Amino acid sequence: MKLSIIVPVYKARRHLQNCIESILQQTYTDYELILVDDGSPDGCGAVCDRYAQECDKVRVLHKKNGGLSSARNAGISLARGEYITFVDADDIVASGTYYYNMRILLSNPDIDIIEYPVNIHYESPQSQIISFKPEKITGNKEIFTDWIKRKGYMHAYSCNKIYRSDLFAFIRFPEGEVFEDLYTTPILYESSDCIYYSDCGFYYYLDHKESISNNYSFKTRFFLYRNFVNLYKKVKNEYKMEQEANEILLVCADRLTDLLRCSDGPKEQYTQATEMLRNEKIDIKTLYHMNLPVQQKIKYTTLSLFGAPLHSRIHALLHRKLC
Repeated sequence: MKLSIIVPVYKARRHLQNCIESILQQTYTDYELILVDDGSPDGCGAVCDRYAQECDKVRVLHKKNGGLSSARNAGISLARGEYITFVDADDIVASGTYYYNMRILLSNPDIDIIEYPVNIHYESPQSQIISFKPEKITGNKEIFTDWIKRKGYMHAYSCNKIYRSDLFAFIRFPEGEVFEDLYTTPILYESSDCIYYSDCGFYYYLDHKESISNNYSFKTRFFLYRNFVNLYKKVKNEYKMEQEANEILLVCADRLTDLLRCSDGPKEQYTQATEMLRNEKIDIKTLYHMNLPVQQKIKYTTLSLFGAPLHSRIHALLHRKLC
């Protein structure tokens, strides 16, 4: 068995059949499809069982609801393939995607991770294609620093990648959290000796109002913000990448602003969130030499003058509440 395809399933009845069919119609055939029914209440479990009865490549695990990370981790524990990939139950994979990318992997056994093109917000006005020029990067430090320079953290999706299964010997997704990809992807890249950016295949990331990325609660925003802050501090303090750290700090400030615009969070966590960026600012000369539109430079002037916490408070007050 070469490839294990893990699909967490929860409240995805509307999209699940299209997702599964897009996998079963792949021209690559040496795979197992693991459907993890994460206690879905809408009949998805029965759909999974039907596919398992009709196709011997399909395995089903029914479990108590624990969230996306829990479902992925359960699938990892069951996986028998030399490689692992993930598909969300409301997304689809273009025909030929696994055939061409597995051919690259099997011809280059040194590659630990392959990343291939993705269409985010598919079938929405915000649709955007992220593609790559074929390139191999080697060395743990080189892989991570290259990923940062590419701003890979802005699309740190787990699903448009195929991983050597050994990488998950000691790595799991953080359970009980959301935006877990931004936590796990940097760890996986730092743990790899060789990755390959592929121009083959396509992952279609569907956008709909029920998705986690459209859930603007304090809790979900907090996880996203915290993961960006941790990445910022790693890039700044461990890798000493000043320019790139400043770019991530701008993202952190925006995420903190979003967080402060939420009205449903515990009071002490607002304090905790602002403390994470206490004393963090960008030198005004550095800011105005950054490759940013003039409007953005004006916006972040308060970040240079007053620091991230006060900057975010000011901008949160200037805009109506987000959630």
